[in-house]
Amino acid sequence: MALNQEGHLTRQRLLDTTVEMLNEVSHEDLTMAVVLEKVNVSKSSLYHFFEDFNDLLGEALLERFRRSVLTDVTKEAARNSKSQEDYFIALDKITTLVQSRGRATIRFERAQIIGRARKDEKFRLALGIIQQELTDALTEAFAVAQEKGFLTTTIEPRTIAVFVQSYTLGKVIDDLTQDQMNDKDWNRLIGQIFRRTLGASG
Repeated sequence: MALNQEGHLTRQRLLDTTVEMLNEVSHEDLTMAVVLEKVNVSKSSLYHFFEDFNDLLGEALLERFRRSVLTDVTKEAARNSKSQEDYFIALDKITTLVQSRGRATIRFERAQIIGRARKDEKFRLALGIIQQELTDALTEAFAVAQEKGFLTTTIEPRTIAVFVQSYTLGKVIDDLTQDQMNDKDWNRLIGQIFRRTLGASG
């Protein structure tokens, strides 16, 4: 195996392991020693590929942020639906998944990652690039839905893409409270917005 290929694999293992370990440990509590032991590499190897552990942790958080937005299934909903109602049913399923209480931890983590960007300019710029990619992917998905006559063309697909991400992240507000809203009402409201406000009229 070529040295540069082996190096690439080591770097990827460090990153992938850190991403996975953040499922169990918060980024505040994860330590370099634990990651190095898990990957079975030396501290010098880490410093060869990353500026320091904080740099590795930052990349892992960015990757988790990228994975938290379900762009692929949103694209599939637009591409695979044969009718407007098929499309809305597919969106309802995505809404039920994304808005579920089981994804509250993901919503909290996204909010934390955005908060981290406030104090770290390098991280903010990198996060901005990823956010642009996510918004572009969703914009493309909603543009396809417009081309197929499922969504109104009076609102730009990028505006819809930002709107969808904002209300999903915004559910953190309810995740924090003891007296939480009715999830079925919330999902129904989202469905009605798509059907009555964003849906293309026949």
